[in-house]
Amino acid sequence: MATTFQDFLQDCRKYKTVPIIEQYHVDMLTPIQIFQTLQTDACYILESNDSESNWSNYSFIGLEPMYFIKEENGMFQLQNRKQMVMDKDVSLSALFHRMTVSFNVKKVAIDVPFSGGAVGKIDYDAVSLFEKIPAHRHADRTHSVCELVICQTVIAYSHREKLLTFIHYRELEGNENEQELKQIFEAGKERIFQYRNELKNVKPEGNIFIPSNKEPVSFAGFESNYTKEQFLHHVEKMKEYIRSGDIFQGVLSQRFEKQVSVTGLQLYRILRIINPSPYLFYIKLSNQELIGSSPERLIHVRDDYVEIHPIAGTRKRGKTKEEDRRLVRQLLQDEKELAEHYMLVDLARNDIGRVAEYGTVKTPVLLDAAYFSHVIHLISKVRGKLRKSIHPIDALISAFPAGTVSGAPKIRAMEIIHELEPTARGSYAGAVAYISFDGSIDSCITIRTITLSNQKAYVQAGAGIVADSVPLKEWEETRNKASALIQTIELAEQLFLEKGRKRA
Repeated sequence: MATTFQDFLQDCRKYKTVPIIEQYHVDMLTPIQIFQTLQTDACYILESNDSESNWSNYSFIGLEPMYFIKEENGMFQLQNRKQMVMDKDVSLSALFHRMTVSFNVKKVAIDVPFSGGAVGKIDYDAVSLFEKIPAHRHADRTHSVCELVICQTVIAYSHREKLLTFIHYRELEGNENEQELKQIFEAGKERIFQYRNELKNVKPEGNIFIPSNKEPVSFAGFESNYTKEQFLHHVEKMKEYIRSGDIFQGVLSQRFEKQVSVTGLQLYRILRIINPSPYLFYIKLSNQELIGSSPERLIHVRDDYVEIHPIAGTRKRGKTKEEDRRLVRQLLQDEKELAEHYMLVDLARNDIGRVAEYGTVKTPVLLDAAYFSHVIHLISKVRGKLRKSIHPIDALISAFPAGTVSGAPKIRAMEIIHELEPTARGSYAGAVAYISFDGSIDSCITIRTITLSNQKAYVQAGAGIVADSVPLKEWEETRNKASALIQTIELAEQLFLEKGRKRA
């Protein structure tokens, strides 16, 4: 498919933001090569390794930031590419409502899961802007708690068809004559051709070879925001709150950090191989980068239906398939893990119930075992039909942050987390999301994610605490969950620095 000038002219009569589309079949080009080649303009790459979803067929690369949505001093701002403030509001929802009207985007006529819109992160600490929760005493003021980018060009790469789809957006004033529209159209086509020509001349990057045998993961060289004794003590403190009836469950996390020499893209190249997950992403923000492989959806909205996939119940992967099956049987008989899981399913039903039509909330999947590179999780699915009066962004905010990374009841659990955890969570346990021009949303919880800032890599992982939690086991669980990320950092330092030394 290719947009003709007549198509463009017709769309310009009704819309203020109009897509121009070009498609090409390729043979040897990969998403990583595309991002590397165009990385001066590239803002993000979104991928998936989810066999149940059409998403896994696609990789999406965003080019040329057109607008930014950033939180500054408690206000959500819409900024243009020169970072001039175009609009602002204390309500993210109100800002999105106005953007939908003012952008007036023509929906693309091709069937891809994502064709453009806002992509980025909402930090866990943004909850103080959505709920009556005070900011953490050590809140990091150097990073915006919400940062999303709207790109002028999106490349959708179909793995099955080896099909490259360029979707390039052009904004209109609404009073252009036909000759002016012709110039705008030709400028859009020319931009696509420039990218195509750059990709024609891709020079192959050397392959990376990662040993398939699983070596024990070492945390040597990483600093934690907890000593082991402090963490065990805080598990006991959280259990005291549970016994006193404040909460039923809470999530306590610890953060690991290390100075690194590798780039965010190099980390992503390793992570997508050793920890393939339903949500894979590399996002470049104004002063930090997110490199993630999240297993857990926060919320999904498409065709007026909203869905959450709560995850609770974890075991470290076995060495054989039989050992994995034995571990799953153990999980399904573990009363502590099951109690935590049912609690979070109820919380998801409640979150969806706040925005769904009465009587439509269902749980089509309950206690399904999902296998990841380092761990096994129990997953359920909760679904409901979105009320017509609700904007999809409201559904995202209603579920934020996920109960699986906060606790139940959610508000009190978050207050206790703020009291106990020694540092603000930042991006950990927040959300990475796209909010599409067509109104659909997909988002994941920002777990199994490396945050890179000033060449320091941060990794954070939590454990769900209930009345009969064993502190040592919860401490071990945080390390198990962090292990794929720790391994990614160590492998990237080893492989890419070694390649650099050989070139020198």
